[in-house]
Amino acid sequence: MDAKTREKLSNAFQSLKVKESILVSTYQEGYIGKNVYKVTLNDGSTRMCEQILKNKRDGDAVVIIPITQDGNFVMIVQSRPNTEETVVVEFPAGMVDKDEDFKTAAEREFLEETGYVADEIYELESHYQDQGCSKAIIKTFVAVGCHKVQEKRLDGSERLEYMEMSYDDILNMLKSDTKGPKIQDANSKIAFMEYTLKKRGVL
Repeated sequence: MDAKTREKLSNAFQSLKVKESILVSTYQEGYIGKNVYKVTLNDGSTRMCEQILKNKRDGDAVVIIPITQDGNFVMIVQSRPNTEETVVVEFPAGMVDKDEDFKTAAEREFLEETGYVADEIYELESHYQDQGCSKAIIKTFVAVGCHKVQEKRLDGSERLEYMEMSYDDILNMLKSDTKGPKIQDANSKIAFMEYTLKKRGVL
C-alpha cells in the first residue's frame, strides 16, 4: 500500500470511528433479541444502530475444521429449515457459552456433535458473523489427529449426522456447477478458503 492510500485509509478510520454510543432500547423474545443504540461518530454525524442478540448475548461462535488421522475431514449434515434446501453440509460449529473461551467451546462443540476429539487444535482465523447488525465474532479452529471416542451428544433441538469426506469432496461441493448437495454456509466457506490459502502459502 502506498503512502497516499495509507493516509487516506487512516483518515477514513478516524472520521468514521464511534465517539459515543447510547443504549436506547432493548428487546428479547425467545432466542433472538435486539439492542438499539444512538451512535455519534467522530465526524459529528449520528444514527440509530440495531444490534442482534442471540440468547441475550452477542452470539460469539466457533467453526471447527476437523482432520482425521487418515487425512479426511469430518463434516456435518444438518437440518436448517430457514434455508431453501432445508438440509445443509457444513463444518462442525456452535455458540460460545457464557464465560467460556473460544478454544474450549470448539473442543466441546466438536465432541458433542461428532463424538470425536483431536490430538491438537489451533486457531486459524476470526471474522464477524454479520458486522452490519451484530457484534458476534466467529473463530475458526483446525483440529488435527481427530479420532472417535464416543457417540454424539446433541441438545434437544439439534438434528444432524456426521461423516468423513476427502479434501476433494469438499472442494467439489463448493463449486457452483456441482450436482447434488453443495456447501452454502458462509462460515464453512470462509474457513475452508482460509485453510486452503494458508496451506498453499498465499497467506
